Amino acid sequence: MNRRTFLGSAAAAPIAAQSAKPPNIVFLISDDHSVPDMGCYGSSWVRTPNLDRLAADGMRFTRGFVTSPQCSPNRSSILTGATPHTTSTSRLHTAMPDWEPTVVDRLKDRGYFTGAFRKVHQGPSFDRRWDYYGKAGAPFAEFFERRPKDRPFFLHFGSTDPHRPYKDGAFQPPTDPASVKVPPFLPDSPEIRADLAHYADFISRMDRESGEILRLLDEQEVANDTLVMMTGDNGLPFPRAKGTLYEPGIHVPLIARWPGRIKPGTVASEMIAHVDLPATWLEAAGAAALPKMQGRSFLPRLTGGTYRPRTEVFAERNWHDNYDPSRCVRTERYKLIWNATPAKPYWPIRDLADSRTWASYLQLDRQGKLSPEHQQLLRPTRPSYELYDLQADPNEFVNRADDPALRETFDGLRQKLAGWMTDTYDYLPPAPRSSPV
Repeated sequence: MNRRTFLGSAAAAPIAAQSAKPPNIVFLISDDHSVPDMGCYGSSWVRTPNLDRLAADGMRFTRGFVTSPQCSPNRSSILTGATPHTTSTSRLHTAMPDWEPTVVDRLKDRGYFTGAFRKVHQGPSFDRRWDYYGKAGAPFAEFFERRPKDRPFFLHFGSTDPHRPYKDGAFQPPTDPASVKVPPFLPDSPEIRADLAHYADFISRMDRESGEILRLLDEQEVANDTLVMMTGDNGLPFPRAKGTLYEPGIHVPLIARWPGRIKPGTVASEMIAHVDLPATWLEAAGAAALPKMQGRSFLPRLTGGTYRPRTEVFAERNWHDNYDPSRCVRTERYKLIWNATPAKPYWPIRDLADSRTWASYLQLDRQGKLSPEHQQLLRPTRPSYELYDLQADPNEFVNRADDPALRETFDGLRQKLAGWMTDTYDYLPPAPRSSPV
């Protein structure tokens, strides 16, 4: 990346002819949801029949990544195509600045009727940018009743699932904790299994509501004219996931369906960043690019054209309910994480700190039952740099930042990360070579 690209000249994908009929766009986004926790991603215990059908009818990406493992910062990047620190939205609950143009504004300029349900998380002022905003409990059919039939539409469904807190009754029949496959980054205990079972139930509730929207597209006879995309806003709300730059925190589902344009049943392995989503929507709509857009359209990949895949993705973590600034760059094989405050230990964000999983994690530690890999999360300090070979160590347990055999890889990734931070106007200074402690 260079400043010229950031300022917009090369960032904008080719725009479709203004005379072309633009597609409707439906965006489904779950809340705190990692890969592989859907049936179409191989889960045997999370029930997502509607989203599985969406994947079967379209394209499923195996490597979709957030720009931040935090709700509102990442959602801002989906709307602006810029990383959160570029638009002053890096802190949790920061409202979208009134002066920042977004994909909503560009689509409205193109003639789209825009609407949103549930969680947008960009502040009350931003909620007023939509032509229609469905508050909690509003029926999905209301949007379709109000939309002008002679205009394309953009519909955003921001589910609040599977965000905590959890309780019984989200989905019937409930997930059996015995069926849960505990991911390797978590210890296995009855409490953690029960917590994961609740997580699965809340995903299933999101899937059911997504199915209602997909059925309305069919009933309105607009499904064939609609590009549908589904993703998650950040990783699952468990330790070493949400709020961290490890894979469970930044690796999320990504599915796209567009009948007649996207070949059904396609599985794509290219890395896609969430800043790429609005670039893709705007190109599909034939709308103007955003001035600070850093993402790149992957519309050619969806429709069978020539596509040059990314070689890396970047992510940032900032203030949530605690301040833990960190940055990462991930390539096909390696990931480098820079912890800007390594003297501080890991501490889960509040909804995780109050969970039965964290209580069980700490109890297992007191009992001496945690594996050495799981104990790493509880160390009193952290390394300034963490370098992982994701091919050999997909769970990111073996830090190879000091491995002489990977010195060239480390230096190259550090330079990439520092360059990205500079080019995108990060408020943190570029990552140093040596530990600041």
